[in-house]
Amino acid sequence: MSGKDKTLRKSQIARALPFDRPENEMPDSPNPSYYRLALFGTPVLLFLLFFNPAILDPTNVGWAMQGDWGQHFLGWHAYRNGADGFNHQDLLAHPTGLSILYTDSNPLFSLPLKLISPWLPDDFQFIGPWFLLCLCLQYVFALRLMERYAPGAWSALAGALLLCLLPTFYNRIGHDTLFAHWLILWSLYIFFAVETPRGKAIGWAANLTLASLIHPYLLIMCLFIWAADQWQALQIIRRTRDPKALIRQAAAAGMSATLCLIALWAGGAFSGTSPGGDGFGTYSMGLDGPFNPSGLPGFLSFLPKQEPRQAFEGFQYLGVGVLVLIGVAWWLTRRTRKLGVNTSLPTETDNRDTGEVTTQAFERVRTLKWVLIVLTVLAISTKIQIFGKTLIDIPLPDAAVPALGVIRASGRLFWPVAYALVFLSLLVIYRAPKRNLLLGLVVGLQLVELGAFASHVKGLTARASDRTIFSVAQSPQWSPLIAASSRVNFVPPDPHIDTQRFYNVAYRAVSAKVPVTTMYAARPDVRQQAVEMASYARFLAGEAAPDQLYVYLNPCPPPPALRARLRELDGYWILPPLSATSVGRTPVYPRMPLNVMQTVARDKPTACGFGADWALPEEAGIWSRGSRAVFPVPTEIDASAAKQVRLTLNTRRPSQVTVFINDVKVASLLLNKKPTTHSLAVPAGVSGQVRVSFVVSDPPSPGRTVREDLKRLKISQWGLYTGP
Repeated sequence: MSGKDKTLRKSQIARALPFDRPENEMPDSPNPSYYRLALFGTPVLLFLLFFNPAILDPTNVGWAMQGDWGQHFLGWHAYRNGADGFNHQDLLAHPTGLSILYTDSNPLFSLPLKLISPWLPDDFQFIGPWFLLCLCLQYVFALRLMERYAPGAWSALAGALLLCLLPTFYNRIGHDTLFAHWLILWSLYIFFAVETPRGKAIGWAANLTLASLIHPYLLIMCLFIWAADQWQALQIIRRTRDPKALIRQAAAAGMSATLCLIALWAGGAFSGTSPGGDGFGTYSMGLDGPFNPSGLPGFLSFLPKQEPRQAFEGFQYLGVGVLVLIGVAWWLTRRTRKLGVNTSLPTETDNRDTGEVTTQAFERVRTLKWVLIVLTVLAISTKIQIFGKTLIDIPLPDAAVPALGVIRASGRLFWPVAYALVFLSLLVIYRAPKRNLLLGLVVGLQLVELGAFASHVKGLTARASDRTIFSVAQSPQWSPLIAASSRVNFVPPDPHIDTQRFYNVAYRAVSAKVPVTTMYAARPDVRQQAVEMASYARFLAGEAAPDQLYVYLNPCPPPPALRARLRELDGYWILPPLSATSVGRTPVYPRMPLNVMQTVARDKPTACGFGADWALPEEAGIWSRGSRAVFPVPTEIDASAAKQVRLTLNTRRPSQVTVFINDVKVASLLLNKKPTTHSLAVPAGVSGQVRVSFVVSDPPSPGRTVREDLKRLKISQWGLYTGP
């Protein structure tokens, strides 16, 4: 290879992996020292504004055991202590186990760190350093993207800062792997700024491979932009009729796809857990998403809040500064009718006219816009909402449910659209005569509004200042207790009931290499679910292994055969192994209130009493597992002293529900998706514990059958009344 070819190749790689600045793209003109300070100090200041710097200590792990961080950290901790394969561990969700991809444990870091794990401290987390790395890369790619189009250094810096100040970016720190928005900016850079086929091939291969190793949702977003770039290249090849270019394009696409599949395999994407599921539309973006902070601090916080799940995954608030930027850019575009009518620029230090590359960028948008439209439609989903109100809820065909379940948190898919809107709006502002004033205004507005928001975000990592590991399970008795156990079970097997309690005990167990029989996974494994439900059913029937530890996440009285074994430690109800029954103290059973309606929730005593014919309790309510179910009301009141049972019920599909109390039929109800409350008289002459039985059948209307797996009944509230 000649020296000239080597120089060309280095230039192509530099454009694909934008860390080095090619010559003549943004001249190195003399700048005051305070520009250099702003240039290199910006990412550091942003980190200190939004994060507690104590998270950078990798041995400070206690703060990471909360929210989704706990899932990701525990997945890594179990992988380093109990890997049973290249990318798999079976200390959590034992015996099936989980791959590091399905605990969202960042395979990009977990895989190489596993190799040096014996030399790492016992308590080790990389989530804090990952945040700093992502913020720095966000800034680097934003600056690299804007340098090509900005008329000067300060304009480029202002544009990069805006791309680092989207509230949606910092709203994702609760899910650390989704904080890698720099992958999206990198994709946009390859699409708009990389010119050569070789540069694009190298850039896309690297971008998509890293996205595959970080998070599937980010991979999906990058793939959409990649698809637009491939289509754009194919149109050029079609016009030039160059078969060799077509072959090179196909080879580059094949290389990217192959590397993606290898990276997904390395992370454990094909470990047996299905990426599909239901719930598409539950975590969508509302029509008000881009301008509604949904109660978070901001100038527009007075707007009605969104539905909670939509306000979380579908949070897409752009900020007042960015909204003004987009509005002004739209007005300027409408006013001039076409790009370039007024391209005069006030003199800056660099004195660059970027009209040609800006025009080229808007020409490329003609291809990208269709991808952005598709992403927006998917983000809104079939459940169209505004200000928390549902306008339209389009039912999906059964065949489409598992496929769209892959992107059930579809609200996230608007992120590339938001970044593209900011980028394109900046290009318009860069051509405006008063761009310095406009840039100063929008950056100032964005910074002022994000001041209060930054305090809210920084509060999420405040726990890092307290270096203690355990916030709940602090007793020294836990160590010998877990050491005496062959397994640790949680009752019910649902970590969401109390994640703080789960993480504390699970971390102790994994550190001691004792298997834990459940775990919160990004996608459930049906094999593990079957194992957990079978074990839970045996527990409810009074069977508990003598050498295993059972930890209650929602304290409910155990079956009579196990009550002598029940103990309490650090506020936990536990069934210790028989070799350690002296630990803790005897708990006091709570009394259920009478003559009042109570909400059924997975973390409340109202969820007690439901047996194996019910699914695990949810955040609100509990569903039967089929067409027949029995609810033994968990009170000490004899049925002879009870007068009424009141229940708030609904079904998945219009159905007829026959209700029995202590085997005596008391009602036949027509129910649908809308919850309704019913008062059911306790029959005279019955005695013993109050037992309410349900039989769900087809509605009386002819021709309207309900599938057996959809004959499910939900109880949202219940109350036992001793008077009228």
